[in-house]
Amino acid sequence: SSRGGWSCWGGGMPLVIEHRSVHVEVPDCDALKVSSMSILVWCKPKTMSDELGFQKEPGWPSILCKTRNWDNGFGFYGMPDGSVRFYINEWDKFFAEAKIPKLNEWTCLAATYDVDPKTCEGTLCVYVNGVLKDTRKELPPMRRNDAPLCIGATMWGENGWYATHGAIGPTLMWSRTLTIKEIAAAFRGRAPTKGLVFRLDLAEE
Repeated sequence: SSRGGWSCWGGGMPLVIEHRSVHVEVPDCDALKVSSMSILVWCKPKTMSDELGFQKEPGWPSILCKTRNWDNGFGFYGMPDGSVRFYINEWDKFFAEAKIPKLNEWTCLAATYDVDPKTCEGTLCVYVNGVLKDTRKELPPMRRNDAPLCIGATMWGENGWYATHGAIGPTLMWSRTLTIKEIAAAFRGRAPTKGLVFRLDLAEE
């Protein structure tokens, strides 16, 4: 269970998001400008709607993203129907998605993006609590950018903040594609260190 996964993690307090501007920004650096990648984040969304008035447009909570204009980079974001998408480059075109099992409970989300060096085509996979849920193939190479990695919320023009309503836990990123077994191990707290470029340890509240 996700609870069992949590028992293996340690660190500080979770990022509890009770206001739209509460978030973490990791400054842009070469280590975040990747081609193939893996990313894992624990989250505890209270709702996928906009009942807290976080933005003009309802729903669409941003769990994490690294983009300037939503047609480059990557990110995890929620949908009004309760699903979560991880996208590459274009948020509404190149994505894989899965359902959050239950709101207001900790869920481990992970995504991998593997680019074939010969064809330059990418394969995108999304995992929930260590289990593969969706795969998209024949996607384009990632368009890199100089944006920070925003965790918990991001600002988007006149629409204001797109924020997670709830809490964010441990967040990790690798500059390589983790295997299915490695994702399952990371869910249980045994995150591989090879290729690890970023780790933010936040513990369950």
